[in-house]
Amino acid sequence: MNSKRILSGLVVHSLQSFEIRTLIVDSLVLRENPLGDKAERRSPVLVPFEAAPRGGWPVVLVLSGFTGNGAKAFNTKFAEESWPETLDKLVYEGSAPKAVYVFVDAMTFWGGSQFIDSDGLGRYATYITDELVPEIRAGFSVAESADSWAIMGGSSGGYGALHLTSLRPDIFGWCLAIAPDSFFDASLLNEIRTALPLIAKIGGVAAVRRELEDGKLLRRKDWHVIVNAIAMGLAYAGDRSGTIRWPIDAETGIVRQDIWAEWLEWDPMFFLRARSTGVKKLAGVYLDVGTRDQFHLQYGTRLIAGVLKDLKVNSEVREFDGTHFEIGERRPDALAWLVTQWRG
Repeated sequence: MNSKRILSGLVVHSLQSFEIRTLIVDSLVLRENPLGDKAERRSPVLVPFEAAPRGGWPVVLVLSGFTGNGAKAFNTKFAEESWPETLDKLVYEGSAPKAVYVFVDAMTFWGGSQFIDSDGLGRYATYITDELVPEIRAGFSVAESADSWAIMGGSSGGYGALHLTSLRPDIFGWCLAIAPDSFFDASLLNEIRTALPLIAKIGGVAAVRRELEDGKLLRRKDWHVIVNAIAMGLAYAGDRSGTIRWPIDAETGIVRQDIWAEWLEWDPMFFLRARSTGVKKLAGVYLDVGTRDQFHLQYGTRLIAGVLKDLKVNSEVREFDGTHFEIGERRPDALAWLVTQWRG
């Protein structure tokens, strides 16, 4: 007779180096978020099986790209390893840090929060820095020093890594950003120009929301450009009522420079220089991007690299011959760089 085991809960991965846990945070700052999204957040956590070293484990916060979320990284796919399975192998081989990995839950109705505090989406940066981080420290044997805390992510997650580390270098000393949202003139303006007539044809943002709730919107081939424009608009220039200050005149397509200036305050090209004192405190920044990125993020990444060079920040900048939709393959390189940095 074959032996059988019955495990409590849904267990889809058997890892060599980690136990999978779930960190539940009943967020106070998200209770009154404008979209009505849940305040209780559930972030999967990978915790090394062995006892923590003296001083505690280092910590890596993993931020998802747009429409992704912490738990989605654990999905199983045909003929493809999940991200935790790949990470487990890398750690076992010594090519990624042995650390506590927290897959952050920061999803919103519109597909993401950009990991910032905004009137249109909610206070997700404060949720991470003031609620999630203390819960990680209370619940796991982790290091206190910012030199042992890193944030990594791609696309929107890379943007969040740049935002949070430059905002709070006292908590997070290391930033790993792959194809981070940046250089909005190249990456966002044309997206908005494409999306505005589509949103208007549906009947406005409120009508788009109803179609998304009803399951109709995702049947459209152009759903992503619509949702992306609305999410970014609410993040960078939205209010609690759901009104977005669009930077392009709907009739002429001309940029409204006064409104666009509000959006650009959120562009890493600009906020990194504005936060130069904090950026200089970072232990290190890793940047990576494809040379054929569909959102032209190679240009933004190069400009960010220039800012870091000017500020004399320890940084590693890499480019690969590929597109935005191949950035997941770059995570092992980012972690290999981090493990060498942490080993000294």
